[in-house]
Amino acid sequence: MHIHLPKALHGWRELAKEISIIVVGVLIALFFEQLVQRWEMRHKIAAAEAAMQREIFWDDGPEMIGRVSIQPCINAQLDAIRAAVEANRPRAEVARLVDALYVPFVTYDHIAEGDASVSDVATHMRKDRHDLWAQAYAMMPMVDQTSALENADAAKIHALSDRGGALTGVEQSELLQGVEAVRADGIRMMSGINWTMDVLPALHGTFDKSRTDFFMRSARLHYGKCVRDVPADWPETQLPPLPRGVAPGVLVNTDEPT
Repeated sequence: MHIHLPKALHGWRELAKEISIIVVGVLIALFFEQLVQRWEMRHKIAAAEAAMQREIFWDDGPEMIGRVSIQPCINAQLDAIRAAVEANRPRAEVARLVDALYVPFVTYDHIAEGDASVSDVATHMRKDRHDLWAQAYAMMPMVDQTSALENADAAKIHALSDRGGALTGVEQSELLQGVEAVRADGIRMMSGINWTMDVLPALHGTFDKSRTDFFMRSARLHYGKCVRDVPADWPETQLPPLPRGVAPGVLVNTDEPT
């Protein structure tokens, strides 16, 4: 029986050649693998940015514009309710003011930003872009939670019965507490919206016109001529003062044309 031993390599030169071929093959494989990974990551980053762009400029942004436009009207109506309660005005008059108080409820979403963070895509973005998106979304959870809280606080105001005689001391106290709770909610929301809107120009997006028009129509449906268009560079340029005849402590007239 003959045993065939493997042929020995013919010297160090052939050995080095074999090793070089293996090393080059591995390096080429790693190079193309990195190319594929980079391509996939660029695609994921682009998809994540597109999702956040839509969420901010199609959804949250128009909602914030609508909220900015209506906040002075909410404040005016809260002032009107408080003034009527403190002046011991008849129940029917206070109830009329309460009925005219409108606080919109919308959700301020931050799903796309959460998905980007969970998938670790955000950490692969350019630092300047990542920082902009982080600032844009930083206050969205707080604004969203406060929006829900505000509606619960407003519901306590609307719980006032329009039947009966003069308001009781308990009813007056509950109304005033509700007024100040809703006022505080509005301050928190506007603070968060201000923070977000301040960075949006750097993201070079455009608010969806149809959505923005929808929220502006809704605002004017409830508060009429009190609602003003929001300046394009808000918060740098603030809303003008309330129109003549619509001032804090005065019932907003929604019957007049806007």
